[in-house]
Order: sequence, then structure tokens, then C-alpha cells
Amino acid sequence: MIKIFRKIRLGLLEEDSSAGRLGKLGKYLIYAIGEIVLVVIGILIALQLNNRNERISTYKKQENHLLLIKGEMINNIKTIDEISEALMTIIESSRTIINLMASDEDLNNINEDELSGLIVQPLSREIKIYYENGALTELISSGGLKDIRNDSIRSILASWESKLTIVRLQEKALREALVKSNYYMQLHGSYRTVFDGIEYSDDLKINRSSNNNSNKGLMKSQEFENILLNYLAVADHLHQRVYPNFKDELQSLIDLIDNELNL
Repeated sequence: MIKIFRKIRLGLLEEDSSAGRLGKLGKYLIYAIGEIVLVVIGILIALQLNNRNERISTYKKQENHLLLIKGEMINNIKTIDEISEALMTIIESSRTIINLMASDEDLNNINEDELSGLIVQPLSREIKIYYENGALTELISSGGLKDIRNDSIRSILASWESKLTIVRLQEKALREALVKSNYYMQLHGSYRTVFDGIEYSDDLKINRSSNNNSNKGLMKSQEFENILLNYLAVADHLHQRVYPNFKDELQSLIDLIDNELNL
């Protein structure tokens, strides 16, 4: 287009080549102004193309970031589902133990090995999500959050750490309850009886004890009952409220990313 305008102006100059000196000067002046205008137009076109390329580059960066984050969130949902199953096993065992404490008949009818299988659940496993957030951490630390065009997604990602903190605090409370349960067991119960009862002694390659102490005495302890009740309450809240809410937030973010990227 610029070449066309230049040819038109040159044609006008050639047509008036026989004109007077002032006419020629006027034509040259017009030509010079035209050159300036064309330069300005060229600059504007170049800027427009540059801005367009920058927008494309920014979109590609955003797309890459969001796809990586989406992948991590999908994995985190799977992790929550898996850890929730393990947590449910602990909750059910804790409930059964607490119910045994309230019934002498049920306690008398359960054998030591069965009791060991129940006791080991709330004593043996720390519940914690091994959360993937490498892509989000890299995005924030590199200043790439500004490349996210969607205001809702950008706001959610910026405040994501606070959502994870809620989960971590509840997991910490559960771990503290776990520590208390184990401490009481160390003082007043018999791990050896539990190990023999669940056949863990065989895994450790140690002989089974011939004079194991019964752990049924723990079922008569109000202090141990209080510890387990606290453990159960914290675990149930984590299972019924905290993990499901966090899972919903993960899924909502995935849906927003899908909508933004037209997936």
C-alpha cells in the first residue's frame, strides 16, 4: 500500500514537470509531506503487528501455564480421593473402638487380634495430601500471573495458598491427635500385642511374645476415650468438610480453565 501511494505522488510530479518553479516547489513539498505520512503509517502498522504478536505470545504463555496447572489440579483431586479412603478406614476403626468402650458385652466378645486390628488404624498413619503445585509456584515466582487474562482465574490463583493453608491446618490438628494417641499407647498399652495381632512381628522378623499384655484395659480408660473422641472429631471434619470443599475448589478452577481455553 505504501508503494502504491508513492507511485501516485511520483506520477503527479511527472505530470507537472513543465510547471513553473513555484509549482515544482509545491509538488516537492507535497511529496515530502507524503513521505512523512507514509513513514508514520508504516510505524503504526509495525506497532500494530508487534502488539498482535505480543498478544499471541502472551496467550501462548497463558495457555501453557494453565494447562500445567490444570494437570496438577487433576492429580490433586485423585490424591484427595485416595487419602479420603484411607481416612475413612481410620474413622470407622475409631468409631468401633469408642463403641466398644461403651459396651462391656461387645468388648468381652472381641478377641485380642481383632482389637489390635482396630487399634492400629488410628495409631499408624499420618493423613496428609502430597499436593502438586510446582506449576503454580513457578507462575507466581516468575511474575507470570499478570499473563493470565481471566480476572477470576487470576484472583483464584493469587489467593490459592490461603485455601491450601486451611487444609494444612486441619491435617496438622489430626497429626497432633495422632501423636497424643500414640503417646498414651506407649505409656499404657502394648505395641507388642498389636504387632503380634496384625502379624507385623513376622514382617519385622521378631518372635511373637508368649506373655502379651491385653490392650482391653485401654478400653476402660476415660482419658484414652477422650483422646480418641478428639481424634475422631478432627478426622471426621477433615473427611466431611475440609477435603470435599477443597476438592470442589479444585474442580471449579479446572472448569474455569477449560472455559478460558475453550477445551
